[in-house]
This record gives sequence, structure tokens and C-alpha cells, in this order.
Amino acid sequence: MKKICLLLVFFISFSLVAQVNKPFYQSIVAGVSYDTVLFNLQKLQALGVKSPGSAAITNTKNWLISKYQQFGYTNIVGSNFSYSGNTLTNLVVTKTGDLYPNTYLIVDGHYDSKTGTGTNDNGSGVAIVLEIARLLANVNTHYSIKFINFSGEESGLLGSQDYVDNVMTPQNQNILLVFNIDEVGGVAGQTNNTVTCENDQSSPTANNATSALYTDTLSQAVLVYSNLLTTFNYAYGSDYVPFQQAGKIITGLFETNQSTYPHTTGDNLAHLDTSYVFEIAKASTGAALYFAKAWDNITAVEVASAKALVKVFPNPFSDAICLTNGSGEMLDVVIWDIGGKEICRLNLAANTETICKLSDCTGGFYVLDVVNQKGEVVDRMKLLRTR
Repeated sequence: MKKICLLLVFFISFSLVAQVNKPFYQSIVAGVSYDTVLFNLQKLQALGVKSPGSAAITNTKNWLISKYQQFGYTNIVGSNFSYSGNTLTNLVVTKTGDLYPNTYLIVDGHYDSKTGTGTNDNGSGVAIVLEIARLLANVNTHYSIKFINFSGEESGLLGSQDYVDNVMTPQNQNILLVFNIDEVGGVAGQTNNTVTCENDQSSPTANNATSALYTDTLSQAVLVYSNLLTTFNYAYGSDYVPFQQAGKIITGLFETNQSTYPHTTGDNLAHLDTSYVFEIAKASTGAALYFAKAWDNITAVEVASAKALVKVFPNPFSDAICLTNGSGEMLDVVIWDIGGKEICRLNLAANTETICKLSDCTGGFYVLDVVNQKGEVVDRMKLLRTR
């Protein structure tokens, strides 16, 4: 649910992490399918007007559940709440991370509509969330992901507010970032070559600077993984607002050419740009991979540079490795086998040297992650045991 807003806020580009372009991520983004995105848009339109209490919104919820099940997800929860005598459902699908299973990237898009079928507002966002979920189903991520399709957005952000009040807060969920995708269909017949990246500029202000960092990184992902340009605006009028008001970090995408058809019967495929939705799906997939810290076992791990925060010797190794932390800060080291199983975890005090015995490991490749005290993976290298 958006109201026309003409004020665009630009800020100097700086990034959470300077580089988002990774060959492995590119290989996943290449799997984004125009035909799949189009099919999902067509299906969402055919399901009808998804107003509270309608058969259409129930049918849409059930269809979404079947899609996530087809992708292989099993942790699918319907979180119910009441509105005007009707039971509405937020659909929450959880993919568990291997390093930080209790820290969540939320990727969301509301599935209810107002007056019309909502093919743009917000079928476009739902189609993209589905495509991200499809492509990341079997990809390792360090952070957990919650794919959430909120209901009741058009009635006043009801679903997201209920989630914040009755799920997130009571469970004390640790939210890394809320990535909101709402109305990204563009305008048919116009040149839709720019997407708006939205950042937090509202009170409370404690997370505004971090939101700006994540949003700049989101902009970089758009530029790297799609053929679109970016502009910036403040976040408003969509499901990230209750999270923002609860002090969580948010970012989001919104169409730059604003359609006049949302909340009318004209919000349909004829009035949006499906190629634009496809490009945003690519950008969003790349961003989600980066935010969740996706990794591909061993084939695309990044080998640490000569300036690595933690030095490892020897590599290849036989029974043990020596780890030297010369960074001046406390760091954690986590070693994984190629199946993603954690082999060992060590805490390295600043400017210390530690011996890590790995004699129980079989011969082959392993991955070593260096993690700072903020929980961020700041370096990665490939290890080889020779016997």
C-alpha cells in the first residue's frame, strides 16, 4: 500500500561491504526464469480480488503453500490473526542457516489486494519472493531466511504489525534485516529502467545509518545482477514499517515509474512491465544471496588474500593447523566440511596463535570462516587435508 510520494532522497554512496559481485551468486541469479515469474503473475491475477474474508485470499494462501512445498520447504507456518470478524493468515516459510540459525533475514511481500486483483500491488512482489525462495531452496546460507507473505497490508499493515507484536517480539527473534518488496511492476509503455531503493529515515533513528548501508548494498546488487539503474527514497507505507517502528533494520524496493492502477480494477498484467519485474527478480535474488551470506560448499569459496585476518599454516595440512590472529581484535574461526557440517569452532583472542588439531578429519577439502564479534563472516579460505 503506497501513496504517491514525489520526494526522492539521494545520499552519497557507501556500502555495508564494498563488493557484492560473486561468481557463485551470478550462477544462481542466472536461474531466474522470466517464464516462471510471468506464470506466477498470471496465476496471482487469476486468483481474483484478495480482500479480507474472500475465497480468493484463502485460495491464494493455499496456492502459495503448495508452491513452497514444491520447492522442498517443510517449515511452513500460517500465523493467523483476526480483522473485522475474518481470520487472516501471514504465511511464514523458514530456511535455516548453518552458522547463525537464530538470526533471520526476512524477505517479504504482501499477498492481499484492494478492489482489483493486485497484479502489481503486490503480485509483483509475491512473484519475486517465490522466485527467490525457489532458487535458494538448496543453497547453503549462514543466516536463516524467513520468506513471509503478509496479509492485511491493504487494510493498514495489519499482518506485519501482528507479526511484530505477537510473533517476533514474544519470541525475541533476532532480525538481521527486513527486505520488503512491494509494487515493482512499473508502467506499461514507459521506459522502466530504474528501481527505487528505500531506506529508513524515520524515528526511532538508531538504525537509520545501518539501514542506509544495507540499502546502498541493495543498490549495488541491483546494478550488478540486473540491467536496471537505482535511485533512493525513504521507506514508507508498506510492511517494513512495523519492524522499523520496533527498532529493526529495514530496506526495500519499489517501482520508480509509479502506476496509477493499484487499488483499482485496472491493476492487471496489461498495465505493468513484466520484463521490469524479471529484472527486479534478478536483482532481489542477488541481494538475498548476499544478505544471507550464501555459500556453495567448496567450489566457489573465496581464498583468503595475503592480508588475511587469520593466517593458517600449513595448508595443505596433515594432522593440525596453526592459526595466527594478527588483527588486533577477537575473532572466531569455524571449520566446515564440504557437506556443511561444522567440524570445529575456536575463539581467537587478538594477536594470539593457536594450534587446531584436525587428525580426526578425513582427507579432502574443508572451508574455514573467520567471524568477527558482530557475527559477520569477514574472511574465508579453502583448506585441504592430504590424508
